[in-house]
Amino acid sequence: MQEFGENIQQVHNEKLGRHLVAAINIEPGDTILEERPLLVAPHWECHQLKCAQCLQESYVMCRRCQVFPLCMDCSQHDEFDCEFFTSGAGKAICKDILVKNYGICGLLKLLLLLENSDTRADCQMLIDMPINLDEYRDGEGMWQEHEEQVVRPIMQSGFLDVLSNQQLSSDELHAHCIRIDSNSFEVTARDGDTLKGVFVCGASLPHHCVPNTVVALDEQFNMKLYAAVPLQPGDIIYNSYTNPLMGTSQRQHQLRLSRRFECTCSRCLDPTEMGTHMSSMKCRECEGYSVCEIDSNGRLGDWRCPNCNALLTAAEVHELQAEVGSALVEARGDLQVYEALLNQYGPLLHPNHFMLLDIKQNIASILRAAALMNSMEQPCKKLLARRVELCSDLLPVCRAVVPGISKLYAIGLFEYLLALVELVELQFAESDLDKKEYVAHLRTASMVAKEAIELLRFEPENSAEGYLSDRISMELERIESDLKKYGR
Repeated sequence: MQEFGENIQQVHNEKLGRHLVAAINIEPGDTILEERPLLVAPHWECHQLKCAQCLQESYVMCRRCQVFPLCMDCSQHDEFDCEFFTSGAGKAICKDILVKNYGICGLLKLLLLLENSDTRADCQMLIDMPINLDEYRDGEGMWQEHEEQVVRPIMQSGFLDVLSNQQLSSDELHAHCIRIDSNSFEVTARDGDTLKGVFVCGASLPHHCVPNTVVALDEQFNMKLYAAVPLQPGDIIYNSYTNPLMGTSQRQHQLRLSRRFECTCSRCLDPTEMGTHMSSMKCRECEGYSVCEIDSNGRLGDWRCPNCNALLTAAEVHELQAEVGSALVEARGDLQVYEALLNQYGPLLHPNHFMLLDIKQNIASILRAAALMNSMEQPCKKLLARRVELCSDLLPVCRAVVPGISKLYAIGLFEYLLALVELVELQFAESDLDKKEYVAHLRTASMVAKEAIELLRFEPENSAEGYLSDRISMELERIESDLKKYGR
């Protein structure tokens, strides 16, 4: 299922268990791991049938087994799965098992992999992972979601009764659901829908909020893990399982739910979050900013200003964050509401606070969508300039929280590039910029495009990032053409 590069080796210790370390000096972009997914499936709550072969939307069933959906472009799917429901005990199972409860698809696939003697060994590493079910029974709805959408329907279907190699209880099915969730990455089908791809080795890498690797996924859902920064012999190979644009408290909350551990990485123990101040609050007593007090175990305390020692209690901070969070939900894509929220809460938070960044991203997305849909008959230079400003604000934070080769930063550069070029072309067309000023802006755009392409050059060609690189290259060609025309 996976192939390790010769530049790494497996080791074991009590804290991390079995993990990977660099065996030699590794350069940024060097491949560390390649892995095919154990399985790919829709999210549990999905009710739209997906083709068993390519995972695109489907409205017809396999003619042989009449259980698994197929799209118009696919005529067959996994031979064992098809044969299981065509002959033997499986043929007694109701043919609309997936039509009635498509949410069971992921677990059904895993159980069939375990039933198949040719693929059972591929699942062993996943099945051997210990699961403490008591940690999940009352955990914020996850147990109930699995119970209602997956476990109960599959038990009531009679499917378990025809499995000759497995004796499964309700708890064991819950454990399998948790294993799938804990070892999956978000992957994208060709029709744009998001799915879960289970990568046992890739998902078992230790977490760090500042990863030293990059995960690349192609259209066939194959994973390539490559180095983001230079690695020396003995360096632990880390991945990140959180959104880097979350603040520390939000990342830790997510890790408690999904990975069941407290993160004590260098970013989580740094009150300034690598100098970004993504969780810092405006001090109420002076012009400084209050930062969170964090103990050596990663536990968050109150917020204190290093300049005047003024205190903001954790309860006050959490109350404000909850208020902003609720306001974001209520905004519902309204540009004016987002701008009002920025004005309202900007004076209370650091300019890089993750909640302000969230608001800025929403505004920038609305402005870009308006431009793409040509909803502005005459593009407003003021709004275009606003989009450039917002994209520019995000770039330093993206660069800081994901150093080295960073897809996050590359995407940020792309958004900034599109906004900048659109603005300066309009300004030049309306004589707000002379030729010399226009050329200067184009040269900036050219450098931005080249940097983004360089950051994406290790991505598979048939991946979303590979296609993005092609898109940026086309934009660069257009910029260079204008530079030749006006830069003489």
